[in-house]
Amino acid sequence: MDSSQTSLTWFRQPTALSVRWRGTLIISIPVVCLLASILAIAGLRSQTRESRLEVQQSRQTRIETNRLMKGLLNAETGVRGYLITRRKDFLEPYLQAEHIPKSLDSLSDQVKADSLQHQQLQEISNLAQEQIQLLEQIIQTNEATPNTRVPSSLVTEQLVRSQSLMDNLQDKVEEFFLQEESEAQVSYWQELTNGLQWFALVVGLVGLVATWYLFKKLDRELAQQASNLRESTLYMQAVFDNVVDGILILNEQGYIQFANAASVQIFGYQPDELQNMHLQRLFVQPLTDDSGQTMSFIVGKNQDKLKRQQEMLGSHKEGKTFPLEFVISKMHLDNEPHSHSTLSAKESWAKDETNSSMKEGQSVFIAIMRDISERKQSEETLLKQAQLLDLANDTIMVRDLNDQITYWNQGAQRLYGWTAEEAVGNSARALLKTELPLASKAIRHVLFQDGYWNGELVHSRRDGTRVSVASGWTLQRDEKGQPIAYLEINQDITQRKQAEAALRRSEKLYRTLAQNFPNGAVFLFDHDLRYNIAQGVGLAELNLESNILTGKTIWEAWPSQTAQLLEPIYRDALLGKSTVTEIQFSDRIYCVHVLPVTNEYQEVFCGMSMTQDITQSKRNEVALKSRAQELAQMTKALEQTTTILEKKNSELDQFAYIVSHDLKAPLRAIANLSQWIEEDLQDHLTAETRHQMDLLRGRVQRMEALINGLLQYSRAGRLQSKLELVDVEELLKLVIDSLAPPPTFTIDVMPGMPNFITERLPLEQVFANLISNAIKHNHHTEGQVVISLAETTDFYEFAIADNGPGIAPEFQEKIFVMFQTLEARDKVENTGVGLAIVKKIIEDKGGTIALESQRSLGATFRFTWPKQSMEQAA
Repeated sequence: MDSSQTSLTWFRQPTALSVRWRGTLIISIPVVCLLASILAIAGLRSQTRESRLEVQQSRQTRIETNRLMKGLLNAETGVRGYLITRRKDFLEPYLQAEHIPKSLDSLSDQVKADSLQHQQLQEISNLAQEQIQLLEQIIQTNEATPNTRVPSSLVTEQLVRSQSLMDNLQDKVEEFFLQEESEAQVSYWQELTNGLQWFALVVGLVGLVATWYLFKKLDRELAQQASNLRESTLYMQAVFDNVVDGILILNEQGYIQFANAASVQIFGYQPDELQNMHLQRLFVQPLTDDSGQTMSFIVGKNQDKLKRQQEMLGSHKEGKTFPLEFVISKMHLDNEPHSHSTLSAKESWAKDETNSSMKEGQSVFIAIMRDISERKQSEETLLKQAQLLDLANDTIMVRDLNDQITYWNQGAQRLYGWTAEEAVGNSARALLKTELPLASKAIRHVLFQDGYWNGELVHSRRDGTRVSVASGWTLQRDEKGQPIAYLEINQDITQRKQAEAALRRSEKLYRTLAQNFPNGAVFLFDHDLRYNIAQGVGLAELNLESNILTGKTIWEAWPSQTAQLLEPIYRDALLGKSTVTEIQFSDRIYCVHVLPVTNEYQEVFCGMSMTQDITQSKRNEVALKSRAQELAQMTKALEQTTTILEKKNSELDQFAYIVSHDLKAPLRAIANLSQWIEEDLQDHLTAETRHQMDLLRGRVQRMEALINGLLQYSRAGRLQSKLELVDVEELLKLVIDSLAPPPTFTIDVMPGMPNFITERLPLEQVFANLISNAIKHNHHTEGQVVISLAETTDFYEFAIADNGPGIAPEFQEKIFVMFQTLEARDKVENTGVGLAIVKKIIEDKGGTIALESQRSLGATFRFTWPKQSMEQAA
């Protein structure tokens, strides 16, 4: 068959008869529905009539049942009213309840056709009769005791039973109502179904008319579709004859039924030679027989879908072989009459091109083939070029227009860590987590417009580290100028970017330091002694600006006298020497540090000058020297005074000891003498005399305590004890044991007391005095002292709180003064020295003491003690 003269077989149109048969089938559907609706309506009419009678009867039954319940409730209520009031008129509803049996008989006649309802009504009737009898018994029982206003226990029991019967009766009536409602609902749905049947009858009539109209319209549309299908078939034939790819139509056994002109050119056979040739003869690897295994081999199990592209070696008529790319799709030829009108142009065309040699219901295969010899040669050339590209140190990759990697050289593997097998086929942007400097659309616009794009990207390596690359993209086009791929070449610039970032940070840091250089300025100068940078707050003091000095030489920037002083030290810096000198400019003195600035090769490429105004420092230095001389003189005088004071203190201690000893001796003699006199004259002494002798010894003891207090006060703060680790909790236990508080007195030490290095003896003396005062002045039967701790940054704050009589605010300052007491010494033996000693010790150690108290509300002494003694802080 000559492909150039191939003509289309006349498209087999659907006959008018087949269309009318289908139309008749469409019409028959609503006719059948119509007839079925009429029959259903006729059958339901009598049933609907019966349903209406049942609904009416159900309504009458509900009315009678409600009347029954109302009569029983009124009868029970009347009986209860009669029991309360003894008035006969309350029994009127009960007397009317005698008609209830007649109502029950009427209800029984109405529901006798329904066995379930008749049974329910019989139970209701029994309960109603029982209730009426019970009410009658209640009345008789009550009348048997006419003088009793309060119902007897029997009546009460009968009333309770009556209430129970009414509840039971109400439940039975509700069940009866539910049954009536369900039957009424059935009747309602039967009437609704009857209405729907009439509606279906109307719809069937309307559908009959609409179907006839649609059938006429379908006939016209089928004619139009047949015309369109003939036109589409012509288009498909034109494409088939002129397409560059070879197209073969095969039967299920793989024999060629038709081949287009391109197939003739690819394989070298004439059209009549290809006719009925088996497909395997066109391949270099034929199968063993022609049993259809060829198609199974090519298509595989998924025969209903388009197979992906495959490559095989084709066999030319002249014996040469060539690479071949092909795809095969399967098409089923439908044998249903009505399907002719809905065949696609491709199916109709394929069926016609087989010259009707295939039977209805069979399948055909359409094979599309392409000679890829030139492409394979190009790929081999590209492969050789790719092998050369693998030798490059730069990263080279090729991406298609969908960003899929198609080539990945060794440089890319070294930089990113993925092998070519792992990278190819992946999206480059997703694999490398690319950070673009511009939007992707903007880069593509430049690339398609100019053919190339250059920029910097940030990629991720396989180990997750980030790498900066200088990237160049080139657009690859085919022979027709259409873009097909991107060539991307990347160079690792991570170290350069890091160096640039470090340089920027360094420059920013330097400029920040220079701009904020205190009380001076910083300058950078080149080998021509020209300033490149001039920054600092000191420039404003000289009415100079950075932009004025930058770019000028020292001779242009400064007076000649100053430039002459700067030139030699600047040139020394450019030779690698650092210099520090002082230069006077105007009325100010400046300290100038000049030093060389070198690169990574230790080559001096510029000099730096740091100038700082030291005028005030110089003045301060002179003043400081003067003050230092004065301080030295004062220190010498202070040392002499300290020596004298130490000598005087020593003499004072010795004097205090002597005075204390000399005063205590006659006091002890007076005390002993009074005791002897009392013993010698005990038979002659009166009670008044004995009292006077006790007062004498008390005054002696008070005087001795006063002398001891004065001695302690004079030594407080001057006697130094060694530093040691003090456990405050253990210290308080020892102090409390030494004070021996009364058995009824409780002293609570809160947890958390510190361990720290301090002088143990002064702290112990402070605790002893404060706790002793709390015990001494507490007149409660059960006294209490609570010792707690609070902590600040540098101090411990101890609190000693008691439940004693408290101290009025006007006396809270006086108690720390020597010899001040709140009570008469004859009433409470006290010298008035203890709190003064405590205050002196605490303040000498750098702490404070305060009192919080109200009369009759107890007192709380708070004192702070340094965590570090003055010797430790020094």
